[in-house]
Amino acid sequence: MTDSREKMFDKIRALLSKTTAAGCTEEEALTALAKARALMDAYEITDADLQLAKEVGVGLRKDSGKDPHNIKWAMTGAVADFCDCRAWRERGGTLVFVGLASDTQFATWLLDHLAGFVLTELADHLMGDIAIGTPRRMIINGFVDGITGRISERLRELCKPQTSAPVSANRRALVATKKTLIEAKIKELGLHFRSCGGSSRQHDEGSFAAGRSAGDRASFGRPVSGGRAATLRIGNK
Repeated sequence: MTDSREKMFDKIRALLSKTTAAGCTEEEALTALAKARALMDAYEITDADLQLAKEVGVGLRKDSGKDPHNIKWAMTGAVADFCDCRAWRERGGTLVFVGLASDTQFATWLLDHLAGFVLTELADHLMGDIAIGTPRRMIINGFVDGITGRISERLRELCKPQTSAPVSANRRALVATKKTLIEAKIKELGLHFRSCGGSSRQHDEGSFAAGRSAGDRASFGRPVSGGRAATLRIGNK
C-alpha cells in the first residue's frame, strides 16, 4: 500500500471521527460525514478497507479447549482459509490462528460455533434410527467425518473468487499486504508446515452420508450484537 493511499485512509478516518459525541455540532458532523463518503466513493474505499488498513499487524489467537472426536481439528484448515488466517496445532492439542485481530477473533468464534453445531447434530444422529450391531465408534467416526468434511468443502467453495463481483485495485493491495504480514509472522516464529493426510479411520458409511447431509445445514455468519454489528458473511443454509 502506497504512502498516499495510507494518508487517504487517515484523512477519511479523521473525518469519520468528527461526531457530536466528540464535541462537533450536528452540522459539522454531517459535513464531515459527507466529505468522508465522497472520498470513499472517489477512491473506491470501503468500510472493510478502512478496518483492514487500520490493523497493521498480525498476532496469534489460541484455542486450547477440549476437542471431542477431533471435530475442531478437522475443520481448522477450512476455517482459517475462510477467515484469511493460517492455522496449526501445537503439541498438546492447542489450535493456533495467526492473522489480523478481527480475522483470528472471527476464526476462533466460528470454529466454536461449528463444533457446537456438529456435536448437536451428532447427538441427534445417535438417538435416531441407526444400524443395529454397528460399533458405536464407527457410527461416531462416520458422522463426524461426513459432517466436518462437508462443512470444510462449503467453506472453501466460499473462498473462491466471485467472477461477478469486481475487486478494486486497492482491495487487492490490502489483501496482498495482509498475506505478507502473516507470512512474515510465520517466518519470525520459525514455523515449517507439512501436509496432513485425510482420515483413514474405519467408519459407518450410512452415518457418513447422514453427516454430509447435516453439513449442508451449517451456517457461517459473523456473531451479531448491538446496532452496529457486522453484517453476516452468508446466511443460514
